[in-house]
Amino acid sequence: MIKNRFNRLRHLVRPWLAVCVLGSLTLTACDNDDSIQNILRPVTTYGNTVSIGNGAARSFVTVDAFGKPTEIGMRLSEAALTGLPPEDTNPPAWYVLNLPATTARLPFNHLSFDWNSHGHEPALIYDTPHFDIHFYMISLAERQQIMLNDPKGEINPDSRYLPANYIGPPGVVPMMGKHWVDPTSREFNGQAFTQTLIYGSYNGNVIFQEPMITLAYLQGKTTQTFALPQPQAFARTGLYYPTKYTIGYNAMSREYTVMLHDMVLR
Repeated sequence: MIKNRFNRLRHLVRPWLAVCVLGSLTLTACDNDDSIQNILRPVTTYGNTVSIGNGAARSFVTVDAFGKPTEIGMRLSEAALTGLPPEDTNPPAWYVLNLPATTARLPFNHLSFDWNSHGHEPALIYDTPHFDIHFYMISLAERQQIMLNDPKGEINPDSRYLPANYIGPPGVVPMMGKHWVDPTSREFNGQAFTQTLIYGSYNGNVIFQEPMITLAYLQGKTTQTFALPQPQAFARTGLYYPTKYTIGYNAMSREYTVMLHDMVLR
């Protein structure tokens, strides 16, 4: 009788043990899945916060699990679009955003968020309130060496290093350089300027990429992604360059985002 009871107990215990072991393995597998997902999740690092208008902005860089940069840009609080100078100022309302410390292989050194209360030349094209958002490939100290109509600014890069259809009108903007525009853009073809992509150069080198965006466009709180015009070649290789840019708004965080992304190793 004792033996029969033992056999019955053994038959009951075995399924219970199997369930316990299976449950333990499942929990371990789930924990491992969560750990793997955490390891593979992209990491975004932010630069210092800069006061702009009644709000603030900060730069960011996102890298994937293998350290490859995937995004670079700035996030701007909704309040930053209010309290901006109503007239042009001296010095200009340029807000420098340093990039976070990162090992990401990007060509960019820092960002600048520039407010133009009445726009700028050429008349009837860019003379509406807008922002010049420069992604600079040189340091601030190097920018400070660029003078008005600096002759080095008229030393053009090799044509391979600029998009094929871009043109560079005469003139050099101090602390910026020579600006290159796309004559096929909507603002040069009878349509209103809303956003566009500018290239910049100095002393034979490409030194910035610049989404230029009207105040009204940002206030529309839309999110759109655009192809970033590509040159045939890149003077500095072994770095990740963007192929798209996005201008967007996040209703939950009440932030605007301007970022370059879809990086390709050149």
